Amino acid sequence: MRPNANPNKVILALKKAIEATFDDGKWRELGYLTNSIEIIEGHPRLLRSLYWGDPDYSGNIFKVLPRILGPNFENIEIVEEFVNLKEWLRKNDPELFAELYGADSTSLEEIERVSKTYDILELNQEIARIKRSLRDDPALAVGSAKELLETVLKTITVTYESNTGADDDIPALLKKAQKVLGLDPKAINKSTPEGKILFRTLNNLGQIVIGVGEIRNLVGTGHGRSRGPQIDTIHARLVVNAAATIATYFLEVWEAQRKA
Repeated sequence: MRPNANPNKVILALKKAIEATFDDGKWRELGYLTNSIEIIEGHPRLLRSLYWGDPDYSGNIFKVLPRILGPNFENIEIVEEFVNLKEWLRKNDPELFAELYGADSTSLEEIERVSKTYDILELNQEIARIKRSLRDDPALAVGSAKELLETVLKTITVTYESNTGADDDIPALLKKAQKVLGLDPKAINKSTPEGKILFRTLNNLGQIVIGVGEIRNLVGTGHGRSRGPQIDTIHARLVVNAAATIATYFLEVWEAQRKA
């Protein structure tokens, strides 16, 4: 979710998703997850109006939600994940989804799918770190984005060759992955307009991969730094989304070749 999302719209979105999907058990489970079970069970009408399908149920959700989220929205991530808000809005309220997530949404869904399909534990771990840290620890998100790319490149190269060094850096891994996938810019025939465009595109993708590694060395986690430059959430999101887009492209090419 966007870090500057309108709190009133967040409550509205949660209310819509909860009203459509919650039963008595889900309410109580949420209460225990957020240490707000007394708020839920103590409201005189919430669960009763749910049970009887009374018209005041919608209003009762609005009354308890802010209290569950906390005065500083300290429980927002727990509630958002439990409600599965992002996916519910994507399917049921595209306009509100765009407002709360929109272009700022980190593009990790396809990588998650591949990691589950091929049981790549390291990818799951990096994705989880990025999601947890992007808003509160952008330096960690940048570091995890670099490691995500590194994991993808190692996964691809190990599939085709056994001499991938444990200490290979990003440029070395990139060259090996490009070679085994047939994406080496140097191998592109540049005698046609299409070849020239493909050459520039693949070459620029490689520069972005190297750039992610360089940004991580400058502002991300993974190296001890003292009074070094900092990065904010906006620019960390740019790095993460760039890394995720390229990682997705490499994984899709790799997966297509495995199925061929």
